[in-house]
Amino acid sequence: MHSPPTKTCLITGGASGLGKAIATRFFTAGMNVIICDINESRLQQTSLDLAGPTGSPRLKTIKTDITGASEVQTLFETITAEFHHLDILVNNAGIMDRFDPVGDLDEGLWDKVLAVNLTAPFLLSKLAVKSMLGREVVDGCILNIVSTAGKAGFLAGAAYTASKHGLVGLTKNTASFYGAKGIRCNALMMGGMMTNITDAFTADTNLEGRDKMMQFLGAAKAPLVDVDQVAELCFSVACGPGSRLLNGTCIPVDHGLAGLLG
Repeated sequence: MHSPPTKTCLITGGASGLGKAIATRFFTAGMNVIICDINESRLQQTSLDLAGPTGSPRLKTIKTDITGASEVQTLFETITAEFHHLDILVNNAGIMDRFDPVGDLDEGLWDKVLAVNLTAPFLLSKLAVKSMLGREVVDGCILNIVSTAGKAGFLAGAAYTASKHGLVGLTKNTASFYGAKGIRCNALMMGGMMTNITDAFTADTNLEGRDKMMQFLGAAKAPLVDVDQVAELCFSVACGPGSRLLNGTCIPVDHGLAGLLG
């Protein structure tokens, strides 16, 4: 009896934080893993951490600006050349804004946040769908890492909030159009994570917006989310028992925080 072909997974922003935890989980499960990230040094360190100094034919790290259509096209050409197909896409890469409401928001920051958080998942999903539909037996999975800010209006600034609401819409639309064709698309609605809760605070952070978010989180008393547990959940949603039952689902991963948002 022939063993099933090895699945191939692409994780964006996979060289640190949650992305690295997800990549590690899929790699240790024996899958082919492609990690793309904008940070070359982190990519090199991640490759060393996962596959050692000699590397592995199952691991490929590629520096990519996922906001550029040409770079995303080149990324998929590399995947096709080396692994022939893509089975799982995890749209993990994302950036935070400065908690600015629309009246204070710089147009350049709006464009940057939307480019990374929404346009890039569109570009990647577009090519992933084409790759998955090209298989003789279509069994694809797209998993979008969203946020509780995709449900509420006060957990970030206008740019980040709009981008994550948009990603929820992209998730549901992709699921509805391709679910019957063998491609599932789901989202994880993340609460505060141990890797990023303070990364969002910069010297030019809008203090009023930040404080409003922190007051809510303090009142909710929701603990931060462990990235290794999220990676395990990611794996389960992508290819665990019963995973084919999930499509178009936005799963809160936040210790119950979403239940307080109504």
